[in-house]
Amino acid sequence: MAVERIPISFSPLSGLVELYSYAIIFCSRKARGRRKFFLKEMKSRQGTKKAFFFDFGDTLASTDPPFIFRIAMAMRKAGFDITDNEFESEYVKADYKLFLKHKERGGISPREHREWFFPILYESLSPAFDIDKFRQEVRREMSEIDFSRSLLPGAAELLDSLKGKGYMLAVISNNDGYTAEKCEEVGIRQYFDFVFDSTNLDMIKPDPRIFKFAADRMGISTGDAVHVGDMYGTDVMGALNAGSDVIWYNGRKIKRFNDTEVKEVSELSEIIGLIE
Repeated sequence: MAVERIPISFSPLSGLVELYSYAIIFCSRKARGRRKFFLKEMKSRQGTKKAFFFDFGDTLASTDPPFIFRIAMAMRKAGFDITDNEFESEYVKADYKLFLKHKERGGISPREHREWFFPILYESLSPAFDIDKFRQEVRREMSEIDFSRSLLPGAAELLDSLKGKGYMLAVISNNDGYTAEKCEEVGIRQYFDFVFDSTNLDMIKPDPRIFKFAADRMGISTGDAVHVGDMYGTDVMGALNAGSDVIWYNGRKIKRFNDTEVKEVSELSEIIGLIE
C-alpha cells in the first residue's frame, strides 16, 4: 500500500508535531476505511436478506416524555435524586447485564425478565430505601404521568422504502400485549406483515427463541433477517445471538459494552443509505 510521505523538519518539536499530524491522518483514513468496509459488506449481504425485524419503543416510536425518562421522573417524585440522563445510562447498562445473565442461565422468560431486570438496575443505583416499597411508589407515580406517543423522525420513510424494495417487515417488541394497537396509533401498522409482542407470545428479547419464532412464522431463517433496535443487550446482542444481522439504532450515542463489531446509525434515515 502506498503511504503518503509527510516531510519532517530537523527541529525536534516541529518533527513531533508533524509526526502527530501524520498519525491523525492515518487513523482517520483507517476509520473511514472501516466504515466503507461495513457499508460494502452490508450492501453485498443485503441481496441475501428477505426481511427486517424492528423493535418498537424508542426505535420506531417514542412517548413524550420517553418511557425511561418517566421512570426517572417517578423516582424523583418518590424521593430519589437522579437526572434523566443518569438514569438512562444506568438503565441501558442494566439491559446489557440482563443479556449476560440470560446467556449464563440459558434463556429468559417474560416472568424472569420482570424478576431480574429491576433488581439488577437497583443494585447499580443503590437507593437508600426499602426497595419493594420504593418500587411500588415509583409505579404509582408513573401511573400519574401523562404522555403522548408519536413516530420517531425518519421511521415512516424508512418503512416505506423497505416495503417498496420488497422486504417482509415485522415488529418484535418487549411490550404489554398492545404493540399492534400502538402501531395503528402512530400510523405504521400497514407496513408490517407480522407484529410479535412478548406478552402475547410468552417469549421475550434477548432470548433467541422469540427471534426464531418470528422467522419461522415468516417462512425464513433468522439469518435471512436484519434486526433494527435501540437497546444494546436486548436488541443488538439478542438478535446477533439468534443468528440475525443487526443495525444498532444508537440515537443515545452510547459506547458499546463489548468489542462486537456491529453496524450502527444515530438516525433512522441512515439505514436507507445502507441498503441502496
